[in-house]
Amino acid sequence: MISRYLRFAFIALIALIVLSITSCVPTSSQPTAVVEVSPSPPPPTETQLPPTQTPLPPTETPAPTKTPEPTSTLDPAIFELRSPAFGSEESIPGIYTCKGDDISPPLEWGDPPENTISLVLLVEDITASNLVHWILFNIPPETRSLPRAVPTSGHFKDGRQQGRNQILKLGYFGPCPMPGPNQYRFRLYALDVTLDLEDGVMKIPMKEAMKGHILAETEVIGVYP
Repeated sequence: MISRYLRFAFIALIALIVLSITSCVPTSSQPTAVVEVSPSPPPPTETQLPPTQTPLPPTETPAPTKTPEPTSTLDPAIFELRSPAFGSEESIPGIYTCKGDDISPPLEWGDPPENTISLVLLVEDITASNLVHWILFNIPPETRSLPRAVPTSGHFKDGRQQGRNQILKLGYFGPCPMPGPNQYRFRLYALDVTLDLEDGVMKIPMKEAMKGHILAETEVIGVYP
């Protein structure tokens, strides 16, 4: 009976030892697979194009201003004075005044009388008591024009001579008035003589020498300002 209990106790001891050993052995755990979740691509961003600029209309370059040509034309058979720079009773361009280059304007004229010996040009401000702006005398009778910017010397190779203007200088003195407008008379005389006068003569002695020798005269009037 005692041996029976002993055997039963021994078996129970063995079972207890086995159970203890089994519980101490760690169970091998299978590695858990790590699933990498790839991040979802961000939604495409809208590419914003720079705003298109509406092209501006091309700017028009203003045409260069030109000196207006006089409307009248010159008849070479008529003793008529005109200027390519301004018409009768028209404005004298500033380049021919004291505000500009103060040079003489171009002039041209038709045929004087057949027996003309010399020509005289007299320019006066008829608004300001006939102030003298230019005296040019003993112009050869075959001459039909004067260029712009005639030199202010007293004597020329072709026989032309210049008198003194209102400011006591030889040659051309351009319009330089007080607030106007003023009228400037360009008058051309055809004479039957050559004037025996010195360079720098003034208007009064020149007109005295012209008396009784004027065959024809013509004029053009310009305005300034």
